[in-house]
Amino acid sequence: MFQTAFKYYKSRNPPPSFEDVLLIGCDHPNLKPVRLGNIDGECFAGLLSPSEWKVHEVTSRPGLLVVANPFTAEAQRQWMARSLADYPTPPNTTNQSGMGQLERDAAGSWWEQLQTIPTPAERRKFAKSLRWATLGYQYDWTNKLYDEARREPFPPELGALVRYVATTLGYDRFSPEAAIVNYYPAGATLAGHTDHSEDDQTAPLFSFSFGQPAVFLIGGTSREEQPDALLLRSGDIVVMTGASRLCYHAVPRVCIDAELPEGLGCSAARWAVLDAERQDAVQWGAAAEEYMRHSRININVRQVLRENQQTLQRSGLG
Repeated sequence: MFQTAFKYYKSRNPPPSFEDVLLIGCDHPNLKPVRLGNIDGECFAGLLSPSEWKVHEVTSRPGLLVVANPFTAEAQRQWMARSLADYPTPPNTTNQSGMGQLERDAAGSWWEQLQTIPTPAERRKFAKSLRWATLGYQYDWTNKLYDEARREPFPPELGALVRYVATTLGYDRFSPEAAIVNYYPAGATLAGHTDHSEDDQTAPLFSFSFGQPAVFLIGGTSREEQPDALLLRSGDIVVMTGASRLCYHAVPRVCIDAELPEGLGCSAARWAVLDAERQDAVQWGAAAEEYMRHSRININVRQVLRENQQTLQRSGLG
């Protein structure tokens, strides 16, 4: 059932209907509002006050929390800029690591190289070459393991953001120790899988979406279960807790706004307007604007170690 739904939403001809897709932040029988208890104190820079957050639990997936975009437009641009310029650089590993390393080092980072390409068509082609970067504990995609010998410092600004969101949602013991940043060009997919490589598989998993919209599938612990489909737009946050933490999930479709029915495709309006007077416009720039008009970035943060555990139990195992 999971694979059938994946193929349905992936299909280009004919395209899928979006009538059964849950839209984060809207009233729906399967979205139960969640009342927050930790809304006092200072707001995190770039986020709305927690009293304004729209938080829901997907009733058919106990423990799956969704937060409709709580970011300011400026903050969204800053997180996308970090994901493009900072996160795919050493010591972080990417899908390009080890392939022509000397040539890339001489030519600059992926982001620096992208900005030297003169034509839009060639830039878009090169932009698709980056698909993921790992932060903190470096993930071995081949063996699906973390390695204590490859534990890098977790980006402090991202760690602060995740800890704030976690505490606001009632998970004040969450420790951000690893992240996978996925780069999705329009039309890209991510097959159904579970996240089970962490020593602590009870700690929540935090997923931040930026850029173009995407269909997110969340099923059960078996591929035989019919999944639910959610439309994630720029700034939305998904938190997998409890029973949902080990459920199958996937991204069968990354959309461009124009592909969506009227009223659904509004992600670009959240962050795309540039103002030359704004201080962050210099850091953002036309290159990032062009990239994000055709792409989605997902920052997926997880806790690797159990509470009070200092290192992985055995080097190379997670």
